[in-house]
Amino acid sequence: MRHLLALALKYLLTATVMFAILPLFLRISSAELLWFSLWLTLVAYALGDLYVLPRLGNVSATIADFGLVFVATWIGVGAFYDGAGGAMINAAFFSALLAALGELLFHGYVLRFVIGQHGEEGVPLIGRQWQTEAAEEFDIRTARPDGREDERVDDEDRPKQEPPNPPIL
Repeated sequence: MRHLLALALKYLLTATVMFAILPLFLRISSAELLWFSLWLTLVAYALGDLYVLPRLGNVSATIADFGLVFVATWIGVGAFYDGAGGAMINAAFFSALLAALGELLFHGYVLRFVIGQHGEEGVPLIGRQWQTEAAEEFDIRTARPDGREDERVDDEDRPKQEPPNPPIL
């Protein structure tokens, strides 16, 4: 069931991109766009989302999806339309670019809900390798032995500290 929902979302993404870009460059019917989107969705989901994404990560899967959409649009749609080569390459490039931008978000959904790689609650979608380091902050005020930190420490009672050395560049 998880795969069916993911396939439906990917089909909506792919069909939306194809309907937005390809009619700008080509005279293509709606039925052809829907069939091409269905074929491209099945191939891209099997290769990009189920094979490349778990093994290589989001960026590599997005690049693979960009290449797949570009080549599939250029060759798959271009085989049926004997239009100018420049228009076909432009249509393929812009549809691949828009699909890749959508795939960045879709891959986060697939990782979290379909593959289950990020199934824990506290794990961010971008992974642990991008997590920043956290440390305890230290109090710059000196602690007095009698425990009165809230009161202002006079300069004569404060222990003298050397300033830190500046880094040498």
